[in-house]
Amino acid sequence: MAGFHSKLASGLDEADLRELEGKLEPFTLNAGEQVNMHEDGRPGLYLIEKGRVEVHHTARHRERNPELKAVRGPGDYFGEYSLIDRRRKFVTITVLEDTSGRRLDLDSFKRFIREDPQLLLNLTRDVLLRQSEHDAELIRELTRTKTAAEKVIDRLKAITNTSQVINTTIELDKLLNIILVEAQRLTGAERGTIYLVDQDAGEIYSIVVEGGELQRISLPLGKGIAGHVALEGETVNITDAYDDPRFNPEVDKQTGFRTKSMLTMPMRNPDGDIVGVLQLLNKKRGRFKRDDEQIIETLGVHASIAIERAHSAAEMVRNKSLAAVGNLAATIIHDLKSPITVIKGYVELLNLALPIGEQRKHLEKISTQLNRMVGMTQELLDFTRGQIRVEPTPTSIRELLEELCQSLELELPPQGIEFALEFGDDDDWDVTLDKDRFNRVFYNLVNNAREAMPKGGSLTVRAENDADEWTLTVADTGIGIAMERIERIFEPFSTYGKRKGTGLGLTIARNVIYEHGGDIDVESTPGEGTTFTIRMPHEPDGPTGAGRR
Repeated sequence: MAGFHSKLASGLDEADLRELEGKLEPFTLNAGEQVNMHEDGRPGLYLIEKGRVEVHHTARHRERNPELKAVRGPGDYFGEYSLIDRRRKFVTITVLEDTSGRRLDLDSFKRFIREDPQLLLNLTRDVLLRQSEHDAELIRELTRTKTAAEKVIDRLKAITNTSQVINTTIELDKLLNIILVEAQRLTGAERGTIYLVDQDAGEIYSIVVEGGELQRISLPLGKGIAGHVALEGETVNITDAYDDPRFNPEVDKQTGFRTKSMLTMPMRNPDGDIVGVLQLLNKKRGRFKRDDEQIIETLGVHASIAIERAHSAAEMVRNKSLAAVGNLAATIIHDLKSPITVIKGYVELLNLALPIGEQRKHLEKISTQLNRMVGMTQELLDFTRGQIRVEPTPTSIRELLEELCQSLELELPPQGIEFALEFGDDDDWDVTLDKDRFNRVFYNLVNNAREAMPKGGSLTVRAENDADEWTLTVADTGIGIAMERIERIFEPFSTYGKRKGTGLGLTIARNVIYEHGGDIDVESTPGEGTTFTIRMPHEPDGPTGAGRR
């Protein structure tokens, strides 16, 4: 029968086909129209002669079964589930373009298959085959998604591990080796080199071990691919280094190594200045890809900050400030424990068989904690340079505080600390501030409160709003601060016997608040607790506390 689907006509004799021909009636659907085959009262088998439709198959338990879609055109059909599986309530037809053809309605279908079930057998067999193809494609898609998620998880684990390790040392040589080993492992490179930029000498240099001895390899800025990247700041990713005229083969001649594929990327500090170049050689499988560039770019952020911290530490040693360096390193490690613990928890969750949506939520939380870690180290670097710059943007106070307090609700109860977030009569309003800087102020105050309650207690964060300003109080029921100490609490290096810390946290917090045009003060009663109060304008028009520094 002309126009009838060949698989459905299989096994039917001429008389049956002629009978079917007589039961068909024309149909027309307009582009953009949507039809639910069950609820719209038009069940039937639709044989398409012209046009295209998209068929949406969604199981009743939508949260556990992804939606399947299929586009069908001339010579194909749709509506089969309205005939053979009336339990399917979520089969919707979206008409992609004007579509016409012939239709076998439900009643005619039932009468025909009572006399000859061959059509039902053919239709069922074809539906099962299509469902099998849909299932196979779904499995392939889930496999691709799972593989991609596993790669992201592996890389996040590596970044977390690297962040932990690089903050255990301030020795530059050890630090560079740690970064390089991780970069090679993550990308599958055979070798690699980290070059540091010496602007005064106009060169880049690397310290390598050759024959058991340390050797310095230097290149002028602009020479070779590494020198070019250091000068121009662009990423170079090539399959065969010897085909690139910028490649300098002298290092290969010295070492006897044959360079093939090469990935060379700049390492920038938070100000955007190039502090080094990371060069990876000979990927073991294939060539370096965009994924490799992305992971090295992420690693490079941590690496550049760690390198600058190591340089700062070396300068402090040269200035006979070794004790301050030790305190600085101890503080960084101490402060990083909290976000690292949170990251570790979410990574462990990601190892479970979670739905893709839940995995994305955990990955976003991991990203937030990684940014928090970067902010901690950058804050200390800015202080050592004598610069605290803020870039205020509008944000919701409720959204900001709920995000900041999210991890505290998990971290504080095991320490015996009851936590509460409160708002005044106005429970949400917009503020203008530098979120990253303000986040660090908040965490500094919270960490001080935790240390003041070694045996537990209560911590209350409260925000209130009025016409001229808004206030934030952080109150604890800890050991309190003696009167003779409270007058100097915002001075640098005032630790007053704290087991860990440099005494810079409150100094930095005060400077950040001043840069916003606000103020911060403290009230404390020994044995009862301490309350820090921050007063901030709704829209800062520049720092008002410069004269008080």
